[in-house]
Amino acid sequence: MTRSVPIIRFAVGLLLVGGFARADAPAAAGKGSTAFGADVQFAPFVVNGEKLSIAIHARTKSDRSYATEFAEKGVRIAYETMAKSTGAGLVIIGHEGEPHPVVVIRKFLAMAAAGELDPAVAARAGELDAKLADWKAIMRMDQVVEDEENGLKITFDMIVPALPLPLEGLASKLYQLSWAEGFDATRVERKLRALTPADLESDLLAKYDWVFYLPPRDAYVGVQNTLMKEVMEKEKMGVFKRAAIRSALVVFKPAVKKAVEAFRQGMLLLTVLRARSDWNREDIRLLTEAYTNALMPDFKFNDGSEHERALAAIEKQKVKNAEYAKDPFVSPPRLAEFAAAAYAAFEGDYGPLPPRKDGKPEKPRRALVRQDDAWLWQYRHGKPQTLYPAGERLLVSADGKLTVEFKVDEKGVITAAEERRERQRETFPRKL
Repeated sequence: MTRSVPIIRFAVGLLLVGGFARADAPAAAGKGSTAFGADVQFAPFVVNGEKLSIAIHARTKSDRSYATEFAEKGVRIAYETMAKSTGAGLVIIGHEGEPHPVVVIRKFLAMAAAGELDPAVAARAGELDAKLADWKAIMRMDQVVEDEENGLKITFDMIVPALPLPLEGLASKLYQLSWAEGFDATRVERKLRALTPADLESDLLAKYDWVFYLPPRDAYVGVQNTLMKEVMEKEKMGVFKRAAIRSALVVFKPAVKKAVEAFRQGMLLLTVLRARSDWNREDIRLLTEAYTNALMPDFKFNDGSEHERALAAIEKQKVKNAEYAKDPFVSPPRLAEFAAAAYAAFEGDYGPLPPRKDGKPEKPRRALVRQDDAWLWQYRHGKPQTLYPAGERLLVSADGKLTVEFKVDEKGVITAAEERRERQRETFPRKL
């Protein structure tokens, strides 16, 4: 029997994967372009009485208008978040038909792996691998995401053409190289083969504190048809269901656009905070996440302006970050020697749940079970984690990213288990 695909779920799903063409699709070469920077103009604006100015690189009037409005909104939030200047920034809006910066990065990596570059140049491939890994981690796409409901596998490459990102270091220089060669694939490859370490020292964008690449405004639009076609083929849908999904997409189109803009704004905030603030990367990621979530469509009537809600969400996350800094997660070393019998009392169920409606007992949220010289920390759903002694009442996972500490009262009775990861903390009462 063919599985059905809930129409609204499919449409809302596009909020997160908004139809992006594949990164390895052939891209048209850009027209003979002028020297990089010829299309840069400054966009002045005022935030809380302070004059700020952001450089905007755009090739058309409509692109410049969109990029200017986009930058002003994002930089205003960044300024109010940090309570200081956002520095000298440049927003480059891509032009339709031009390849995304990741395309030339992938080309460099492929040629380096094939031994087609100067060895000293190829040695810098690790910088780009780290950069791609960072972007994937930001997107939470360091692994393939699979939507079991409709069978779609969402990968980093699927969303690359509409991915906004900071241009810095070697990635920035390769984008400038690609620009100088008119984005012509043959010329770019020839230039990469001839690169020397000295060529990578010059940087036309070094005068900026941060540089942000903004894909064309409608870069996400094509995906909707692509994904819809793929789902329909997988599900072997009939005419009526196809028509129903198309109708749903029309209804949700404004929400899709709003979600895409929210993600773009979040990436801009992340770029500015990384360049200008003193916060660590995890603090910045969480502030960015709070901001993006505040901008996402939630189909509710909300009090206050979007700007006010966004700032409130950021301030709330600042408080959380400050609280976490007082008692941060520390991964403890495993004990080299221990008496297994000393941990037997901790075995059992934690986080009990009330019986089901039919009277049958529910599985506890957590359970500790002995397994040889280690213990399994079992979840109600999902695979268990193997834990090892790290203290008198403390267990730690093999990778050091999870600890479970057992709490006792003044009489020494075990009352709960506290599960901790970086930025996550939850207590599960002991089942009586």
